Amino acid sequence: MKTMKIKSYLWLLALTAFFSCSDDTTAQNPIVPPVEPPVEEETFVDICNFETTLISFHTNDQLKYNIVDNPYKEGINVSNKCGKVVSAGDMWELIWSDPLTKKFDFTKDGACFSMQVRSPKVGGHIFFKLESSLGADAKEVSNVVSKVADEWETLEFDFSLLNLPDNVYDKVIILFDAGETGSGEEWYFDNIRQKTGVKTEPEPEPGEKQYINYCNFETSLVTFRTNDRLEYSIVDNPHMSGINTSSKCGKVVAAGDQWELIWSEPVTSRYNSKFNFSKNGGRFTVKVYSPKVGSPVYFKLESTGGADSKEIQNVKTTVANQWETLTFDFSSWNLPDETYDKIVLVFDAGNVGGVGDVYYFDDIIGPNNEAEQLLTRYEANPVLTYKGAERWMCEHIANAAILSPAESPDGNWWMYARGSGYDAMNEYHDQIGLFRQNVNSFNPVGGWEAYPTNPVIPHGAKGTCDELHLLDCAPVMGGDGRLYFYYQAVRGTSDADRCGSLACRYSVDGGYTFSDAIMLRDGVGCSDAIFYDGKYYIFYGYGYDNGSHMKIDCAITTDPLNFDNAEIRTILTPGGGPANHDCMTVNGSRIFRLKDVNKWFMVYQGSTRHFDFPERFHVAYSDDLLNWTKVNNTKPFFKRGEAETWDQGGIWFGEVLEYGDKLYMYYEGWGCEGAVPDRDYPYFGGGHSTTGCAFVAKSEFLEWCGLN
Repeated sequence: MKTMKIKSYLWLLALTAFFSCSDDTTAQNPIVPPVEPPVEEETFVDICNFETTLISFHTNDQLKYNIVDNPYKEGINVSNKCGKVVSAGDMWELIWSDPLTKKFDFTKDGACFSMQVRSPKVGGHIFFKLESSLGADAKEVSNVVSKVADEWETLEFDFSLLNLPDNVYDKVIILFDAGETGSGEEWYFDNIRQKTGVKTEPEPEPGEKQYINYCNFETSLVTFRTNDRLEYSIVDNPHMSGINTSSKCGKVVAAGDQWELIWSEPVTSRYNSKFNFSKNGGRFTVKVYSPKVGSPVYFKLESTGGADSKEIQNVKTTVANQWETLTFDFSSWNLPDETYDKIVLVFDAGNVGGVGDVYYFDDIIGPNNEAEQLLTRYEANPVLTYKGAERWMCEHIANAAILSPAESPDGNWWMYARGSGYDAMNEYHDQIGLFRQNVNSFNPVGGWEAYPTNPVIPHGAKGTCDELHLLDCAPVMGGDGRLYFYYQAVRGTSDADRCGSLACRYSVDGGYTFSDAIMLRDGVGCSDAIFYDGKYYIFYGYGYDNGSHMKIDCAITTDPLNFDNAEIRTILTPGGGPANHDCMTVNGSRIFRLKDVNKWFMVYQGSTRHFDFPERFHVAYSDDLLNWTKVNNTKPFFKRGEAETWDQGGIWFGEVLEYGDKLYMYYEGWGCEGAVPDRDYPYFGGGHSTTGCAFVAKSEFLEWCGLN
């Protein structure tokens, strides 16, 4: 890896398409030789050109990768050598590098990477990931797609928004056609460079807070039905151009009837509420690719409650064989809220013939109908932040676990939290810190004082189960006077060999120093721990169905440091929550009791679309810690923040404390302030975990539970 400076004017001119940095200079006098123009220099770090600079890439046994003579010396790439990848048919085929001899310096060399790619098709997704041999979390740019086929192009992967630390990242991972199957396709790549780039701010979706995408056939989906004759299917987008370059879309093939239609299931499965027009208006838009101009497209709203359907019929296509956006505006109809929840579409409505005509549609955008939540966010959130923090927690601060004065070792308020950052050796780790408040001056929304020698539970020594990370705090005062600390331990030195386990440490000095780690169960992560009636109840998430779903299990034991004789019970499974909001996963259980209420309560995280990027909290209650009932209320207990807010991505670990007549919840939120390319993409680039607080009156909570 070395710094290259372009000093030849002719060579600079040849690269104008890539760098846009030269002006044409023409001699004005044919007799006098033209004056040599001043040398213009473009400085960049040439990481891999397969000739003078080279990364050693590796891959698995199936995916083929090798360095070849460039078979397409044309356009922007006339070099002799390049890399070649031949896909083997898996969705997430990748090549990964050995550590580079010099770690990336983003302050000096910039945080924008570029790579020349020759793709076999338009719309191929290319992911570019940075990893660290020090163990820092991998960072990925995944929203880059090929724009041309069978032609060299330069793709850029901009990490500017992530504010990555210098001299930490030193490995590169590349995925071609990420997330798609298909074998035998040939991808060529060359000239991987790091160059100073302008920090880019992604364009936000118009009106994202008021309007949402109900169906893009990728991250959001409405289930449509049709009759036996009309053909409807979800397909790879065959016309990735213009306003629609997404990978998937809907396809309808006409059968020749006048009123062929497709209709949806109720759209409440994800958004937990029917359309609310008074709050956000009544405009819907749909992207349509029509075979002809002037084809009528009808858009109808229906109601499972039996209200009269409402239809807009006067919208016609204006172009043929090209994507356009059609608008269906119900704003002037004064439709009632919480009534309509189904969509009906009719293509080429009222016309007979046209058998075999193909219509494509995508991106059904309409009013945001997400239900309001029970809890109110603290207006001065976040209450704990990584910004300006000590190095051990300068990336993330999360997983708060609070001990009340009745539970803590000294009768004050205690909070343990996971911090992510760097140790004295500049190695990245997740470790545990302690924060305290005096009982006489306690503020439930902040004012925590960090313990002077944080982290109080550092990562373990090499070869131990927590040599890399400690996450998901669950402290509990045991029956023997010891403070037991359960958590997820992570060992390994790279993404390929990392493994998590449920582990425990204990303290005999009141929670300031702890024993070495004791691994209790491999392959699972801790949620909470309760000591009750002489037994320890250890709750943890458990993945199943090949890792597609997660449930909550509980180990019941009298020995807090050994699961050999523990009873293992499944206590909460996905699905069946109000509006089926938790059909993909339940996890992150946090258990609490309330004064004068003879119930156990559990805040758990749920998702309809992700294994571990939840967008909502809900609550279940129990009499015995083993048999749980999900609260039957469609109003969410708590949701992630709105787009462009610090907690706009995923939320985890809702830790509840009772103080006065209110309940306060501390929670982890992933996000960053400002627009991001896709806030539904798990752990999107530029995000950090931060700790926020929300609250609700105790009486309102019990009424919401149906227990008042």
